[in-house]
Amino acid sequence: MCEQAPEAAVRTAELEATVHAGGFWRLVPECVPRMYDPVTTELMERVLHGLRRVAE
Repeated sequence: MCEQAPEAAVRTAELEATVHAGGFWRLVPECVPRMYDPVTTELMERVLHGLRRVAE
C-alpha cells in the first residue's frame, strides 16, 4: 500500500468528518443502513479501484 500525501490525508479526514456528521444521508433512501466501515486508506483504495473499473 502506498503512503498518502499530506493533502490526501487532509481530504480523507475531511470526508470522514462529513460522513460522521451525517452529510450524505439526505441523499439516500431511509432503507439504506446508516452503519458503515471506518474510513481507512485500504477502504478508500478499494472504492477508487471500483470507480475506475466502472468508468472503463
